[in-house]
Amino acid sequence: MTFAALSTAALVASALAAAAAVVTLYLLRRTPRAQVVSNVEFWRRAVERSRPRALFATRVPWLALLLSLAIALLLVTELGDPRVGTGFSGTTVIVLAADRTMAARDDRGRRRLDDALALARATVLADTVTGQVAVVRAGLRPEVIVPLTHRAADAERALGSVEADDGAADLAAAVALGRAIVHATHGPGRVLVVADRDDFARPADPAVAVVLAPVGSPGETLAVTALDARRDPLALGEYHVRCEVRSYAARRARARLVIRDRDTVLSEQRITPEPGEVITHRARGFSSAQGELSARLEDIDLEGGRDALAADDVAYATVPPVVATRVLLVTRGDRYLANALAANPSVELETVDPAGLEARRRTLGRYQVVVLDRIAPAPPLDHPALLLVGAVATRALRVGPEVAAPRVTAFAADHRVLAGLRFDQVQVSLARPLVPEADDRVLVRGGRDALVVARDRDGARTLALGFDTEHTDLVQRVAFPLFMHNALVWLDRREREFHSWQAPGEPIRASGSPAVVLTPSGAAREVRGALYDTARAGIYHTADRAIAVSAADEAGALGAAAGSLDTRRGAPPMRAPLSLVLAAAILGLLCVEWVLTQRGRLH
Repeated sequence: MTFAALSTAALVASALAAAAAVVTLYLLRRTPRAQVVSNVEFWRRAVERSRPRALFATRVPWLALLLSLAIALLLVTELGDPRVGTGFSGTTVIVLAADRTMAARDDRGRRRLDDALALARATVLADTVTGQVAVVRAGLRPEVIVPLTHRAADAERALGSVEADDGAADLAAAVALGRAIVHATHGPGRVLVVADRDDFARPADPAVAVVLAPVGSPGETLAVTALDARRDPLALGEYHVRCEVRSYAARRARARLVIRDRDTVLSEQRITPEPGEVITHRARGFSSAQGELSARLEDIDLEGGRDALAADDVAYATVPPVVATRVLLVTRGDRYLANALAANPSVELETVDPAGLEARRRTLGRYQVVVLDRIAPAPPLDHPALLLVGAVATRALRVGPEVAAPRVTAFAADHRVLAGLRFDQVQVSLARPLVPEADDRVLVRGGRDALVVARDRDGARTLALGFDTEHTDLVQRVAFPLFMHNALVWLDRREREFHSWQAPGEPIRASGSPAVVLTPSGAAREVRGALYDTARAGIYHTADRAIAVSAADEAGALGAAAGSLDTRRGAPPMRAPLSLVLAAAILGLLCVEWVLTQRGRLH
């Protein structure tokens, strides 16, 4: 047995001091000697003669003294914080996962995080006897919640307030931080990862061992894995909502999917996904104002089971208000471009010829986007958003020789301009390939030729097409108006209109110094520049907009982590604390002393 709170010398000194105090108190208790008398006068004289005259003139109840000494020594033992066994001799850094899957509950309603905290406490109690311990919370960002300490009480206070975030834990960064702490001590150490997954790197480092203590068991859940919303470019005020629900259950599930815009119900549908099935549901809304959307699974019923994770039952998204985009179209007469831009209800279009452009050079700042149709003005335009159709060679953009009938072989479907579009069937009869620079993004490629290039440099954006509307069938497809809408959104830096939420942990930018951000709970947070504490999902509000923080894309299976626990103990067994055992022993000894006194065995 070892003692964590007191050294051996301090413990012996405390025990001797307690024993001396008890013996002194018994010696100071002067006990009168028994005298047999026949009348009151003799009794009075007997009392005078029996009164002790010296300090040690007493009768000591030896059994009571021994019991009191035992009680005092037990109290000293408890103050010494006794520990059975020995822990790791060196530095232990505990990396405690605290993400959304750690909030999953078992059949008894116990969270994985509760099991992880119990294991962390057991490790702290053992390893602070012979070494030092630090605790790193692996949430959206790694955070040291307990610096290196030899005291178990320091860790206990911090572990009592740990809660799970709504996003995915960055275990790799947390493990790297733990290894750095061990290396800074210049001694032996280890990193103990307490988590429900093992997708983190374990570098081969002989000085610092990284081991996994898995928690949790396989569970079943029904999750909202995606929620996106966007304005309809052909219908003023309308927006489309796409919601994706995935089943991580072994049996059929039933639930009610409710999509709301604030308090207005946009869609309510009963769903019955099969095991592993993905259900995509679409809805529509109508409003020119800011939309604040939520998709929630209600009345979830898993046949023969239960939904283990509640955090993935809701997702959030926003729809920006309808804001007009002022566009200047410079063309010698292209009806396809003019009609596609004029049909977009969120566009304020002004069309001029090359001669009219010269008269507007000084007022280009009032337009969000300038579209040049087969024109290269001299001198070049100084504007932060340019759409070049049938791009002409300039000093800033190099163009190759004409190519007849290039076949589209690849396109960047992940880029905002091509979101929701397919270009593999688009025909181009004549094009002039573009020569991209190192930081350009090629969006459409025909073999080795770049047909569409996006450039984002020095605060300015340019989208260049190596073909015009007369030499492609794109203008005859329903995708053309959407392509033009996407191009305006990207050039005008309104990408959030399509990706209508951000992941937990991403900062929320707020204009003004200081600025106020309202959290989903309604609390006002004063920030300077940005709010970084966005671990909770929900709708955040700044002075001019609403931001949806949603962890929908982080949903995943709830299987137990693979790996073994490289320690000599698992989760601590459920047993009474030592202080309660000692308290019960002391109470029992006091009861024994009282019984013996009542029976006359003690005086």
